[in-house]
Parts: sequence; C-alpha cells; structure tokens
Amino acid sequence: MISIVELSHKILDEFKEPNIAIDMTCGNGHDTLFLAKKAKKVYAFDIQNEAISNTLKLLEENKINNVSVLKESHDLFDIFVSEKFDLAIYNLGYLPSGNHDIKTNARIVINSLEKAIEMMNSKGIIVIVIYLHDLYESNAITDFVSNLHENFDVMKYQILNKEQSPYIIKISKR
Repeated sequence: MISIVELSHKILDEFKEPNIAIDMTCGNGHDTLFLAKKAKKVYAFDIQNEAISNTLKLLEENKINNVSVLKESHDLFDIFVSEKFDLAIYNLGYLPSGNHDIKTNARIVINSLEKAIEMMNSKGIIVIVIYLHDLYESNAITDFVSNLHENFDVMKYQILNKEQSPYIIKISKR
C-alpha cells in the first residue's frame, strides 16, 4: 500500500516543471526535499527550531541549494514569497519527533490557505495532508475548502475502511 506521504508526492508530481513551490510545514524536510528536486525555487516554513534544523540537514546531505528555509509561521508566507507559485503542501499536525503540544491550528491554516489560493498560478496545486489528531482542525479545514469558488477543484483522498486514517485534500485551480 502507498503511504500518505508517497500519495501526496504523486499528486504534486502531476504538475510538470514547476517554477516556485512552497512547503508550508517543513517538519523533517521530506516534502521540502521532494519539492526541491522538482521545482526551480522552494520556500520552506516552520516555527520550530528542530524542524528547521532537520530540514537544513537533509538538504545539505542531498546537496540541495534551491531552497529558502524560514523559521516563520506559514500564514505569513506572503511576506517572503512575492511571486505566484505552482505547488504548495501542508503536512498538518505535529512534528513526529518533536513536542506534540506544538501543532498546527485550524485558524492559522485557513488564514494561510486564503492567501495561497489567491497566489497560486493557474493549474497550480495545493496538497493538504490531514491527520486526525485534532478533529476540530480537520473538520474546519474540510469545511473551508468545500466552500471554495467553482474556479477551484477540491478533491479528497481517503482510505475509507481504516478508522482514523489520514487523508489528503487536493486543491487545483482551473
């Protein structure tokens, strides 16, 4: 069976030759590394020192130099990214190896998404990986994206026969 991370990367891989990509929650750097191998320029955000350190280490080990890693909340990404982007990924929840009390927040994610849908290029893709650690967060984000304008296609990828299975939301611009 394909992992949720592999599936999120397969979805992002639908966009051929992206210029700008954003990892909104860089965590341990795996999504950042994937994007860096695909896009010309990548921005990676996280609020935790451990996540920034893990990401920088992984990028250095792989000799990647097209990434700006920023210790900042992803809802402020528009301060650092002025150009329209092709791909973005949010991997929600908490840093697996870190403090589980530090986690994403529905209000902040939705604020970031409101900006992101305005700044994505046509045919752009946003992927949101949602773990069911926080039902309020997952429900609030799902409700928000379910009500996006018809200029966007919103899809949900979910394993139906496994309770508490994470799922992916894909937002694409027509």
